[in-house]
Amino acid sequence: MEQLRVATIGVRVLSSVAEPVGRFIAERLGISFELVVYPNMDAYTQSFGKGEWEIAIGPRDLAPEDKSVLIPDLLLSDLIYVAAPGHEFADAGQIDRPGIKVGVVETSPSDKHLSRTLKYAALVRLPLSARIAIDAIEMLRSGKVDVFGADSGIVYAIADGLAGAKILPGAFNTVRVAVVLPKGQSSATQTRLAEMVNEAKRTGIVQKAIERAGLRGVRVAPD
Repeated sequence: MEQLRVATIGVRVLSSVAEPVGRFIAERLGISFELVVYPNMDAYTQSFGKGEWEIAIGPRDLAPEDKSVLIPDLLLSDLIYVAAPGHEFADAGQIDRPGIKVGVVETSPSDKHLSRTLKYAALVRLPLSARIAIDAIEMLRSGKVDVFGADSGIVYAIADGLAGAKILPGAFNTVRVAVVLPKGQSSATQTRLAEMVNEAKRTGIVQKAIERAGLRGVRVAPD
């Protein structure tokens, strides 16, 4: 292997950490590095088994069990709500009520979790794009949704761009971001990668990436 291709999804909370971590692993292996960024969750999930990358960094629950091997978690990312101006909720636990409309990124961990857990509130799905924060702001401003639930990178961008929007206290879930190998890798390869991932966490590579990107609600996963 002459090059390490590292796959991720084009959202700030993932790509801003995948790049330095992937580069660190490539340097340890003595090979070149390439970041492979997929535009959305579906494209990322569909890339498994196609030989388009050597490792992936993404939400643990997006990795198909029959096509992947999960290495120790890299990050923990809280999923939180931002409420539209004029809407008051005490915390994240007050959302699941009749008549409440909740915006989510389509097929995202927020969508998957809330599809299972919400009993009364209605989900309104928004496709992931480079304009995700702008599109979510318009949904909140126009009344299409009362709150938007996503990772902190998206939610804080929405709150910063919409006067009167409020981030609700409390996370409604936490996403475990893992380093992933394609199925069929040897136990020696799995062990070596796990050692490098733990080294990246232990030596501050991951923490510095979080701080450099200004990520809030994101923390290094414990070993």
